[in-house]
Amino acid sequence: MDDKQAFFVMGVDGRTFKMVIRGDLGKLSVGKIRRYLKSYGVQDGMQLLFNGTALTDDQVGHEFGLCNNATLNLAPVESSVQPPNLPIKSRGRSDSSASLRRTDIERGRDREQGGTSPPPRNTNSREYQTKAQKTQDDMPDRMNHVDPERAVVSKPATRCSFSKGGISPVKTSNERSSTPEPATRSRRTQSEELETQQLREEVELLRQELRELKNERSASYSGVQNNIVIEDVLQNAKANLRGLGEELGVTLNFDSNLTCVVGNDESHTVLVTFDSVTERLYIYATLLTQLPLDPEVRAKLYELLLEGSLLSREVCGGGIGISPQNGVVLLSTTIPLRHCTSSTLRDIMPVFVETVQRWRLLINELLS
Repeated sequence: MDDKQAFFVMGVDGRTFKMVIRGDLGKLSVGKIRRYLKSYGVQDGMQLLFNGTALTDDQVGHEFGLCNNATLNLAPVESSVQPPNLPIKSRGRSDSSASLRRTDIERGRDREQGGTSPPPRNTNSREYQTKAQKTQDDMPDRMNHVDPERAVVSKPATRCSFSKGGISPVKTSNERSSTPEPATRSRRTQSEELETQQLREEVELLRQELRELKNERSASYSGVQNNIVIEDVLQNAKANLRGLGEELGVTLNFDSNLTCVVGNDESHTVLVTFDSVTERLYIYATLLTQLPLDPEVRAKLYELLLEGSLLSREVCGGGIGISPQNGVVLLSTTIPLRHCTSSTLRDIMPVFVETVQRWRLLINELLS
């Protein structure tokens, strides 16, 4: 059996009610169907018929054959067919007891439907009885020729859920959208949205401040780390300079430009400079203080210097540089302070001085 089942109730005034039920139609009582119809303005004086047989409130679906897409009919009590061995007086008591069993929840549901029930019809009038009898006679033909799924009903189809507590109508999406929202709820929603927006802005500000604080701390930490590293490298440079001074028997120190002049005559003067950016000791000395004016001689000089610098084999692992503006030719080499000991400068200095002297002799021979 499907979860959703439907059946139809046709009234004497032409209205058709479609009931969609979740559950077993065989357990649905006639009294519950009547209470649901009453919430839509159907009077208590109407009798429910199924295939021409009157139904009592205590009957359930499986007793009279209620099934999916079945059709029940409403008719006045006077024109309804009496079930066998069931007096009218007994049916009246059943209707009265069903009316007394209406709960407060059902009364509240009646009030929510809005409006009042139509005025009671005069069931004793001849015109009304004739119309009801004619409607009852036409019911078989109408049941045979009307498609229950496509029947045009005067009231919108209402879905209801069937449970132990009874039949409770469920509002459709159109009914929910047409229901106006209370003003208090609207104001509360606006207040909550405003408060949520303010909280989001505050959270974003806090996140931004946290990012800035992290950046400041990172920069400060990096600066401290850099200072520590530079200080360590500088101490290594000073240690190398002290080691060379001990070898030469003199005291060597860096000046304000972190440069130290080693040697007491021009022929043996070597400069040692500490560079904090590259973390190296630069050792350099002049090979020539004035470039030749003759282009041919200058070309030969350049060729000599380039050939000697090949693979740095003849320049103590360093290189030869030329300054055309100042007319100076320099021989230089470097010591990476991060990867050397305090005796590196002392070990390399004799080789460097010997290389300077050899290059000076070669240049002098070329220019003489």
